Amino acid sequence: MLKNNFLALLFMAVIVLVSCSKNSELIPNTENSVGFSGKAIDKLAKGINLTNWFNDYSDRNQLATKYTASHFSQIKKAGFTYIRLPIGPLMISDPNNVSSINSTSLTLLDQAVKNITSNGLSVALDFHAYTPNFESKLATDPLTRVAFRQFWKSLSTYFSKYDTTQVFFEIFNEPHIGAAQSVAGIDKNWWAPFQGQVIQSIREATPNHYIIAGAENWNSWYDLSFMKPYSSKNVIYTFHLYEPYIFTHQGASWAGNPYDKLKSLPYPGSPQNVATLSANAPNTEIKYLIKWYGSQQYNADSLNYAVKQVYSWANQNKVPVICNEFGVYKVFAPSDSRNKYLQDMRNVLTKYKMGWAVWDYDENFGLSSYPNNNRTGIPVWDSNVLTALGLN
Repeated sequence: MLKNNFLALLFMAVIVLVSCSKNSELIPNTENSVGFSGKAIDKLAKGINLTNWFNDYSDRNQLATKYTASHFSQIKKAGFTYIRLPIGPLMISDPNNVSSINSTSLTLLDQAVKNITSNGLSVALDFHAYTPNFESKLATDPLTRVAFRQFWKSLSTYFSKYDTTQVFFEIFNEPHIGAAQSVAGIDKNWWAPFQGQVIQSIREATPNHYIIAGAENWNSWYDLSFMKPYSSKNVIYTFHLYEPYIFTHQGASWAGNPYDKLKSLPYPGSPQNVATLSANAPNTEIKYLIKWYGSQQYNADSLNYAVKQVYSWANQNKVPVICNEFGVYKVFAPSDSRNKYLQDMRNVLTKYKMGWAVWDYDENFGLSSYPNNNRTGIPVWDSNVLTALGLN
C-alpha cells in the first residue's frame, strides 16, 4: 500500500490524465485478451489483501491464531478467489541477513497457507518490506542482493510443494527509491534488471509456479506501461491504482501534510460538490488543494484511462496483468463515495479482463469491521461494499 507523500507523482499523473479525452474508450480484443487464460491465473480473478498478520509491524504472538478457517470460509463464500498475503522481512528472516529464514516463522507461514488453500482459496506471497532502509540496501549493497535472491530461491523451493494454482510468488511490493530519489545515484532503472535476476533465482527452484512482477515507482501503472517484459514464462505483471490519491488517502496520517488534514472529499469530484468544503477549509493550502481536486473531475473515465494504458501494453506484449492493490481509506471518506469508487474500479478492471485484489480485509481500508471494535471472532462484511465489487 502507498505510504508516502506523492504530491509530485500525483501532479505528474494528472498531467497525463487530463490530456486524454474524457470519453475515450479502448474496446478489449477478446480474441487476444490480456485476461485470464488458464486454471492457475484464473485464481487471481478476485482477491483481498490480508494485512497485519505477517508484516514487519505485526505481533508474533498472533501468527498462529489471528485468522482461522472460519475467516477463510467467510472470504471464500463472499466470492473471493485468493488472498494476497504481505510478508515482512523482519517477521520471516534475520534482520541482518534476509536469506536466513526463521524456521518457526516459516512453519507458521506454511500453516497459514495450508489453512487458506484448504478452504478453496489461493494465496499470493507478497514480499512487503516496511523497514525504511531495506530497499536502499537492496539497491546499493551487492551482498543484500545476493541474500535476497537466495531468500526467494529458498522460499519458492519450500512452497513449491503446493500446486501452481494454489501459491504465487510476488517479488517485492512497491519498489520506489528510484522514483523518490532517496538514494544518491539510484534512479528508477535499478529495479527491472534486478527483478529479472530474482525471477531467475525462483526459476532455479521451481520452473512452473507463477511469479508476480511489477514496475518501480510504487508499482506504478504508468511505469509498467513502459516496462520491457521478461523472457521467463509464467510471469504475471501487477500494478497498483490509488488515484486520485487525494480522495483515496484523505485523512491518512502516514500520507503526510496536507493529505492527513483532508476529510469528506466526494467522488466523483466536481467544482460544484467541493465548493462548500473549499470555502470552509482551515487554511489556504488545503483550500487550493480541494478546489484543484474538484477541477480535475476525477471519475470512471479517469480510471479507465489509466487501466487502458496498461491493457494496451499487456495486449501488445501478450502478457497477463492484474491490479492487486486498490482501495479507499474509509475513516474520513464518505461511504457513498467510497462505494462508487470501488464500483468504478471493479467495473473498469472487469471491462479489460484483469484480475484484482482490494486493500484490505479488516483494517482501515477494510471491507469488514468488528462489532464494538472488539477484534475477536469473525468481522462483519459491509454489504454495500461487496455489492460495489460485484460480490455476494
